[in-house]
Amino acid sequence: MKNRPVINAQILVGVIFAFNGAVFDAIGILYFIFGDRYSVQGSFEDPVKNFYMLTGIFSVFGLLFFSVGMLLLLSEVRKRRMLKALVDKGYRIYGTISEVYPDKSITINGRNPFYAVCRYEDPVTMKTEIFQSRSFNTDISGAVGMTVSIYIDPADHSKYYMDFDPASIAVKY
Repeated sequence: MKNRPVINAQILVGVIFAFNGAVFDAIGILYFIFGDRYSVQGSFEDPVKNFYMLTGIFSVFGLLFFSVGMLLLLSEVRKRRMLKALVDKGYRIYGTISEVYPDKSITINGRNPFYAVCRYEDPVTMKTEIFQSRSFNTDISGAVGMTVSIYIDPADHSKYYMDFDPASIAVKY
């Protein structure tokens, strides 16, 4: 099976919102600079008030859409930087995948994606820690028993990255 490129929905929505916000903002600003203040009809008797309301609505909504789009993009960039920092500077442990569950919080075309649960027993403290992978749209039930790398932030064990690729699972026929 050939891997298809994955489009992150958060990045796609962020780009659409930021682009549309910039367009609306540009329309509002350009109309404010080059528009005719005395020919705008609207709910007010004074056409100048209508002009300011029209340009203000375009500018404010454009700024709002642009801000939401940029926040979505920046949060995704921050998440990717955190994962890269975990791989570069975090310490690596090896855990074994013990269970695979359907992710009931997400439904894609009537199907639920799957996530893997990995258990790691610390040899020093003899404490068992549980880690979850991200959701995958393919059936990963064949991954039970696999050993995977988990990169952990030394200061906070709740920040981790499970290096698990469903393409590495042997295909069942």
